[in-house]
Amino acid sequence: MRPEEVIPLVILLVCACAPREQRDLNRASEGFARDVRRADRAGVLQRVSPTTRARVDVDQLVGEPEVRSSWAKALAKPVEVRSEAMLFVGEDRPIEIARSEEGWVFTEDPFDRWDQGSPRAALRTLVRASDEQRWDVLLGLAPRRYRIGLTSEDLRQAWTQGEYAEALKETREQLRDHLADAIRADSHEAALDLGEGKIVRLEREGTRWVVVDF
Repeated sequence: MRPEEVIPLVILLVCACAPREQRDLNRASEGFARDVRRADRAGVLQRVSPTTRARVDVDQLVGEPEVRSSWAKALAKPVEVRSEAMLFVGEDRPIEIARSEEGWVFTEDPFDRWDQGSPRAALRTLVRASDEQRWDVLLGLAPRRYRIGLTSEDLRQAWTQGEYAEALKETREQLRDHLADAIRADSHEAALDLGEGKIVRLEREGTRWVVVDF
């Protein structure tokens, strides 16, 4: 893990007062840095959300003194501290929002039913499309190289009659439970860890995100 992958693990507090919120976020980052510097394993884990703790390599984080010092400096003085949150407009439909100078704003389109503009949006679309048996939408979630020779009917059979139909539905339900979890992403690829060795992988295809491995 790199420092920029750990910083988002700090619990972000949603408050009505921006200055107070900023102070809380700064204290959280400084506290995280202090625990890393002290090699305080329990303290480090307490500052990571429960759904993410199993995936954090604490041994690496609190390893050699030089490593701890590097991590602690990065956490104590992060490049940016930004308030973000999830707004659930449905039981399994988290929408990302962030604080700006104008207040809390949507960082993705909350009205696009089949949005693929971000990794999380593409995963929401996968869950909804499979629920509603919109095989045409699921086809659009496949990478271009996978769509060669693939039809909506092929997907319908795979999800309803195929050998792996039950496994697909089981993974879909696991994905539904993890839609609000942290997604590791860069400009081209993204991944969501479902636990038990299952990872959903995505990649950017033009302006859309598609699901490579599900």
